[in-house]
Amino acid sequence: MQKLKFSKDRVAEAMDLRDRWYGGEDTERTPFVFGVGAPKNNTWMAGNPHNFKEMLSGSDVALEGHLAALQHAFDSFPDCDFLPVMHLYYFGQGILASIYGAEQLVVELDPPYTKGRIYKDIYEAGRLTNEFDFEKTEWGAMLKEHVERFVDATDGQVPVGPPDYQSPLGTAIKLMPNEELMMAMIDEPELTAAFLDKVADGIIKLSGLMEKWAGPGNYAHNHSNPIPGRCGGMLWDDYISVITPELHMRVCGPSNKKVFSAFGNGHLHTCGPYFPGYMDACLACGPRSMDVTIMRGMGKTREDMLGFLAMTEERGIRLFGGLSMSAKSIFDPGAEQPDEALYETFVRGGFMPTGYGTHEEGLRFKGMVGRIDERIRG
Repeated sequence: MQKLKFSKDRVAEAMDLRDRWYGGEDTERTPFVFGVGAPKNNTWMAGNPHNFKEMLSGSDVALEGHLAALQHAFDSFPDCDFLPVMHLYYFGQGILASIYGAEQLVVELDPPYTKGRIYKDIYEAGRLTNEFDFEKTEWGAMLKEHVERFVDATDGQVPVGPPDYQSPLGTAIKLMPNEELMMAMIDEPELTAAFLDKVADGIIKLSGLMEKWAGPGNYAHNHSNPIPGRCGGMLWDDYISVITPELHMRVCGPSNKKVFSAFGNGHLHTCGPYFPGYMDACLACGPRSMDVTIMRGMGKTREDMLGFLAMTEERGIRLFGGLSMSAKSIFDPGAEQPDEALYETFVRGGFMPTGYGTHEEGLRFKGMVGRIDERIRG
């Protein structure tokens, strides 16, 4: 199997720039990333020839998929601030739940789904423990094998990113029924908080194992800015909008903060809306960065996005993702393309531009970022 070919100096330059930018420094230019499509774009990685089921069939297959995608990224648009990292999303959002004993349903076109729930209510969930060897479970052993195979093949030159353990709430929802968990937050808030605290401990334990498997200085806790030892941890709190903001802050917030406290405040992703109330719950976790992409549940108009920017800019939060918009709302057909003025507003507010398309579109995107930098920095 061929080794990756890329400029280590260019990656080091991008890593230094993105690290300083993430920390709030007024850098000499704005970092940006642009991805070019490929004939094969499986498992959310352009250039990967294997689907989710194939990636999980063996560590050699997964390695081949990773190397193909990374080489495509370096070859197709090298003149940007792309940072290579091992993507582990193909293990699914139930990776920690599966280590606890939940069954995973492996399919071709999506990450694995969690089948059923191992606890029927919050009282049974009190039996959850982290006092066992994660590495000796089926999915823990598989995760370890894939990580170590990748590290060996890349000579430790490419960081390993985190598996999609979600958040304490996100994993808890895969361990007991949604409705039972939400009712427990109201009827048994102390038991629920204790359950989520145990899950937070499980996330911290799994992250410690990832550090061991990846090797010294080669595990990037924060996938959005994958710089080992920097940029804090990461949470995918996709269900933050399923309950009220007040309930999330009171029952779920402490376990989120526990994870961030273990690794430093880092990136918070959510698939939910960024209405002001829900933003209060997001901001209460103390993220250093967030995704600008609003995926579900609200109209993503220019006004929506500028309102979101006003809330994050006030807190000094860095933003990642794309600026695609709906013309009116997600319920109306058509999309509005962000113009250069909107990009400039977001860059001034702490946004790292990210684009995707053809190589020619990438050159235009790079030129736009350059013009914005000239106006900002003079």
